Formats: sequence, structure tokens, C-alpha cells
Amino acid sequence: MGNNVVKRYNVAISMDFNEGDYGGVFTNGLRQNNIFLYRMFRASKNCANVWLLNVGSREYRFPSGVLGLADDAIVRFDQIKDHLDYLVVVGTRPGEDQIRHLRDRGCKIIFYKGGNSAILSMEGMADPDPDKYGEFYFDASYYDAIWMTPQHIRSYAKWAKTMYRQEVHEVPQVWDASFLELQDSTTRGAFGYKKKKRGEKWKVGVTDPNITVMKTAHMPALVCEAAFRKRPALFEKIYITNALQYMQNAHFVSFMDALSAIRAGVMSVEQRFMLYDLLARHVHAIVTHHWENGLNYLYYEVLYGNYPLIHNSQFLSDYGYYYEDFDAEDGARALLRAIKEHDRSLDQYAARNAPLFAQLDPRSPDIIRLHETLMFAS
Repeated sequence: MGNNVVKRYNVAISMDFNEGDYGGVFTNGLRQNNIFLYRMFRASKNCANVWLLNVGSREYRFPSGVLGLADDAIVRFDQIKDHLDYLVVVGTRPGEDQIRHLRDRGCKIIFYKGGNSAILSMEGMADPDPDKYGEFYFDASYYDAIWMTPQHIRSYAKWAKTMYRQEVHEVPQVWDASFLELQDSTTRGAFGYKKKKRGEKWKVGVTDPNITVMKTAHMPALVCEAAFRKRPALFEKIYITNALQYMQNAHFVSFMDALSAIRAGVMSVEQRFMLYDLLARHVHAIVTHHWENGLNYLYYEVLYGNYPLIHNSQFLSDYGYYYEDFDAEDGARALLRAIKEHDRSLDQYAARNAPLFAQLDPRSPDIIRLHETLMFAS
């Protein structure tokens, strides 16, 4: 790289697809992450080619022009196996023989850890379901580097360093609002917080997925319950989404039945909603909670629409309405503050959010430079 000349490179990002909308990109944050990484590499003047390497069993092609993807963005291994300089493995891996082929010809392989597999593995061992996901380590010697997003560093970086025998490098999350373009025209047209009419009550959504202890509805429901007890007249509806399937679970039924907002008919248990659609059509605010997962796309989507985000992420404590970990009463304070202040401070709220999206933008020169510096050092 003498004289600041960088050889143009070819890079692929591993991915699979399922039968959901747009190949399942809305069912898994890692699939969205792949698209943002693709957009980042495609924006780099140093990148000759970037591909999404389909390592799954299902074929898929995005509609032409969607998300800034080239028509030939999705490829199979044999199409690019002798052209790759770097492979970024995200969530799903090529086969052992394919990895060996790439390594033999000098391709560098980077493991991008967008999820917290330490906690997922602990859950996999504790859960009586033998098919519960936990990390598998047949690939412990495959990689030349590990990249990890900031929210997992504290609890997973040293675990991964020991297991994979590689240094773990922190990389920022990348995100933009491009997935909004995949929503229907009604959702796109209605998306964005609107000041409420005089006397209009609040509708609040809880959207935590309830598939891992990192993100369940327990604390958000308690935050809403504590706020409802203090000011019940403020609330029209509180929707606990992604939870209808748990109404056969004795613990969950007991938990919900203990809440006064449920008994008053204000809080209800609902099916899964697409977040953009939920925000555009059904709620004014989102209450959420995490444990060891303090950055996720939900936060950015809510903030991008300038909706009140009531959350406990220290990474984003300067944005939205922050409350302390596992403190429902402090969460209620944050929610009631949002109800009181949000309409009159909407312009300031939007202005405060704008720099965040510039920092996250996959086309940001700083974002590109950071990733390429780590990649070239692999």
C-alpha cells in the first residue's frame, strides 16, 4: 500500500435466504446487516466487486434496483471462488471444502459477529429443546480475523478470542433507512411521527421478539404498567406484540394477568408486526428493553421516524428517552416524560437524531475507511 495506493479488491458476504418477504430480510437482523455491508463496500472506490454469496439451499433474486443492489449481486460459490480476495462470513458459512479452497488461494476470511453467541449458546444448553440454537465450533480454525459490533464486546469478545484463536476487532454498526423503500405505499406515506390532536390518548407498542433472554417483553410491559398506574387516563392502547404465541405458556399468562393495564383492557397481547407498519398505522411510541444487546436496528428505525423511543441502551443514552437497566419505575418516568414533552420538542428531537444517522451511514467515508483498514490488516 505504498504511496497510499490500494489494490482494488473483490469481496463477498455470506448469506442465505428463506421464504419470507424479500428472501427473509425482515426475519433476521443479520440478513439486513449483510445488505448494509454490501452497500458499504459498493460505495468504496477501492472495491472492484462486492457480492452476496448465497450459501443456502434456496435461490433468490431481489427485484432490479432494490436497495442499491446490482442485478448480479447474488452469486453461488463456483462463480466467484477464484476471484475473491476477502470473504466476510455473517451468520452462515460456506462448506469446509469451499473454505479450504479459498484459504489455499490466499483469500482472507473474516468472521463478522453481529449476534451475541455467548448468550445464545448458554440458552442452547439450558433449554430442554434439543434444537435450540447454540454456536457450533467446527469452524474454530477457519478465520483470519473476527469483527464484532460494540454491544457484544463486553460479554462475547473474550469468549470468541479464546475459541477462535484470533483477536477480536470492534466495528461500528452500519445502517440506513433503505429498507423503508420495501414497505407498501401506505406505510411509506404514513411513516413519521405526527403531533397528536388535543385530547388524543397515547398508543404504545412493545416489539421485543421474545426468542432470547436478550430481548423479551417483560421489562417493557412493566414499564408500561408502572406508567399506566400513575396516569391511566393518558393511554388508549398498549400493544405487546410478538407474543400471541405465548398465550399457551403458563408463566406468560400469569405474568400478564397480574398487570392492571391488562385487566383494564388497555394492554393487549398481539401477533408479530412489521415495525415500520406498526409505527405508521398503530402506535405513537415504542418501549423496549435489552440485556447485553444494546444496539439494534429497531432503535434506529424508531428514531429515524422521530417517534419516542423509551429504552435502556447506554450506547444511545443521548437519544430517545433513556431509563436505567431493569428499573420499571425509571422506565415509567421516561415514558411519561415522552408523553409530556415530545410534541412540543419534536423539532429538537429530530435535530438531535440527525447526526446519529450520518455516523451509521454505510456510505460514510469514515465507516468505509475503518472497515478497509481492518480488512487489509487481516
